[in-house]
Amino acid sequence: MCDEDGKIIITFMPDNIEAEANNGELAADVAAAAGVGIGRHCGGAGVCGKCRVRVMRGTPFAPLTRTEENLLTAEEIDNGVRLSCCAKIVKSGAVHVVDRVKSAGHSILEGFSRDISEWSPDRGGCGVAVDIGTTTVVCYLLAFSDRTVVDRISFLNPQVAFGDDVISRIAYSSSQSGALERIQRTLTDEMDKNIGIMAKRNNVARKDITEVMIAGNTVMEHLFAGVSPKSIGHSPYKPEFYQSPPFSASDIGIHISETGIVKMIPNVAGYVGADIVAGVAALDIDRQEGIKLLVDIGTNNEIVIGGSKGMFCCATAAGPALEGARIQYGMRACVGAIEKVTLEDDILTCRTIGGEAPKGLCGSGLIDAIALLLNEGIINKSGRFEYPEKCRDERFRERLGRSEGGMVRLLLTDDEHPIYLTQKDIREVQLAVGAVKVGVEVMLEQAGITKDEIAEVCLAGAFGNNIDIESAARVGLIPDVERTKIHGVKNTSGLGACLSLADAVFYERTKETAQKMSYVELSSLPDFQKRFVNAMSF
Repeated sequence: MCDEDGKIIITFMPDNIEAEANNGELAADVAAAAGVGIGRHCGGAGVCGKCRVRVMRGTPFAPLTRTEENLLTAEEIDNGVRLSCCAKIVKSGAVHVVDRVKSAGHSILEGFSRDISEWSPDRGGCGVAVDIGTTTVVCYLLAFSDRTVVDRISFLNPQVAFGDDVISRIAYSSSQSGALERIQRTLTDEMDKNIGIMAKRNNVARKDITEVMIAGNTVMEHLFAGVSPKSIGHSPYKPEFYQSPPFSASDIGIHISETGIVKMIPNVAGYVGADIVAGVAALDIDRQEGIKLLVDIGTNNEIVIGGSKGMFCCATAAGPALEGARIQYGMRACVGAIEKVTLEDDILTCRTIGGEAPKGLCGSGLIDAIALLLNEGIINKSGRFEYPEKCRDERFRERLGRSEGGMVRLLLTDDEHPIYLTQKDIREVQLAVGAVKVGVEVMLEQAGITKDEIAEVCLAGAFGNNIDIESAARVGLIPDVERTKIHGVKNTSGLGACLSLADAVFYERTKETAQKMSYVELSSLPDFQKRFVNAMSF
C-alpha cells in the first residue's frame, strides 16, 4: 500500500518525521536517512534487541523475522513492537520509536584535572576545542585574548544511531552509497548547531571563531573528516591517515570565520587515537621519570604505560558491555540508570542517576553488582551464579531465579521496577574484563615492571571517573595496587584539545608525543587466546 503518488511513506513518531522508503528497505536504514534517532547498540547485527519501534497505523512491515521472535517478548509482539534492524518496510504507515537516541539526561564528563596556563601570545578572537568520543561529544569555547574557557556544551554523539561501537560505524559507513557522508553530516551538523548555541549565549560572532581543534579516536577523526575508516576494520588495521593537515571548516559544514580552519591531533594506530595522545601530553606522561599507567575505559578501551624513557600502548575491545550494549537491562549512564549497588543492613540497595525509578543498569552499577556478588559468594571465580535451588543465603535466596528460558538471574530492584542481572550479562563482563586484564599484563611486560612498580594509575573518561575503585579492582578492570596510586583524571582528551587550541607550541608537541608511543597489537601475540581465556576468571 502506497500513498497517492505510489510512494511508500513511513511516519516516525513522536517527532512526526515523514520518510520515503523503498519496498523491502529496513526501517533502521530509512530512519537513519531521515535523521530519526533510533538506538542501534549492536550496529544492526540483530543481537541487542534495543532498536524497537511500535506500529501505530497501518501494517507497514513484512512478517516477523526469527531474530525478532527470539529477542522480543510475547507481550511486545502482541503490542506491535518490531526491531528496526530486522523489519522490512512493504507499505505506508506510522510507527512510534521506542528506543530513541536522546542527549538529554546523559551523564557526560566535561571537567579537567588541571588549568590551562599556556597561551599563544598576541592572539585575538575565539576557538573551539572538541572531544569527539564514540558515545559523547564535548565542545569548549575559548577566548584567546582573555585566556579563558568561556563555555562548554556536551551532547550524545548522534552517530550512536549507526551503532554503539567503532566497528559498527566502520561497517555502516562502507555499507552503501552515501553512508559515509550521512554519518559524517550527522555529527558535523550537530556540532555546528552546538557551536552556534555557545556563540549566541556568550555574544560571540561566528566570524570571530577562527579555529576548531579536534581530539577523537582514529575512527571518529576519519568519520568527522569524511574519510573512510574501512581499512581500520580489517588486518593490519591501518588508518588512512595518522596526521591530517589543517583544512577549511566550511568544507565540512562548520560555520565559523570564512578563513576558519580545523586542526586534528595526530593518531598512533587504528585503535589508539588522538584522544589518547591528547591525554598523554596533557598529563605530561612522556616527560616524567616515574612509570604511569593511563587507562581509558570507554566504548573503546586504550591503555598506555611509560614515562620519559618511552611509552607502550594498546587497545582492547572492552567497551560495549560497559556502555550497556549486550546487557539485557543495560543502558547508558543517563537518568534512571542504576549507577551504584550496595548492601545496606544486609539489604541490596540500588541508586539511580537523578534519583528516578530504575530503568536499567549502566556500567558502574553493573561492575558494582558483580563485585558485590563475588564478595558474597553468589557468583564464583569462574563467573557462574549460585543455583537458585541451592542458595541458602537469605539476603539473596528470594532474588535468585530463572528466566523463561531457564537462565539464572538475580533481581537487583523490586517487582514494581524489575531490573535483573543475568548469567549472560556476567559472561559479557568477563569478556570485557579479560580483554583489559590482558592489555595491562602485556603493557607491564613491555615496560619490564611489575604492577607494584607503577607510580600512578590514571583513569580517564567518564566510566573511569565514575566507577567505584574497589569494585573495579575486584573484578579486574584495573590493577589491584595501592589505592593511593589510583586517580581519576577526568576528561584528558578534552583537556589536551583545549591545551592544543590555546597554545600552538603544545599542539606541535602532540605530534612528538604520538611519535614516542609504541603500539602493540594484542591480537598478533602468539599466546593471546590463551592469555585471554585465563584472564576471564575473576
